[in-house]
Amino acid sequence: MLKIDDSVSRRHIPNHITSQLSPVHVTEVKTWIYIFTFLMIDGLCIVPVISDRFALGYFLAVIIPTVLLTIWGITLLCRNFYSTQVETLYFIAANGIIGAFCYFIVSQKLVYVDFQAESKAYFIISCLFYLGWIAYFTQYIFKKYANFKWRHGLKNYPLEFLRILLFLLPSNGYNFYHFYVKNNPFEEFIMSVIYLSLGTLFLYIGVLYVHRILFIYTNPTHFRLYEPSRKEIKQAEAKGRKNKVG
Repeated sequence: MLKIDDSVSRRHIPNHITSQLSPVHVTEVKTWIYIFTFLMIDGLCIVPVISDRFALGYFLAVIIPTVLLTIWGITLLCRNFYSTQVETLYFIAANGIIGAFCYFIVSQKLVYVDFQAESKAYFIISCLFYLGWIAYFTQYIFKKYANFKWRHGLKNYPLEFLRILLFLLPSNGYNFYHFYVKNNPFEEFIMSVIYLSLGTLFLYIGVLYVHRILFIYTNPTHFRLYEPSRKEIKQAEAKGRKNKVG
């Protein structure tokens, strides 16, 4: 973990490193909660574990963490952003870890409950697949944020693949499912591989934000919270006066 000397001015630190020493902006927080929590975890993980063949163990493994994460996300939406900036970093890290776990569980449920596979080979391959990505993301992120001269144009083909996958999912996922997957004799197995692949996106998020939290604790003097603008302060004061009058 890179320890930046306290005497170094923040303006002399590269942007890609200062980005890890900052909280998440309020607009991004809402995006994380609405898309990654409500849609990609709640929507895409809960439905497969309650549809087709129901298995209580898989259902509980998914529903408990997703409900807790959802409640946490709702509380963040209801509270003042400027008072939850550090907490939000923990929320997004949890979002990545829980998302990866839930996608893994759904993938196993599709194979072993819906597809009724008996071999443990898929479970072992899935674990090795996840461990390989965790190792790759960890070394990549720690290397990137320990290098002051990191080249922004440096190609990272696994991450480019994840970006393409995320871009194509909403636009072509529906057509792909109905034309190539639905009614296919290996439908459940194909869907399980898709879920396992999408889980790598959450692995990246989890590793990135765990590093971000540790990086901030390692370099606390270089961490900067967002401060409300004058316009936001005036709006808050006006709202307070209005509430008093009411």
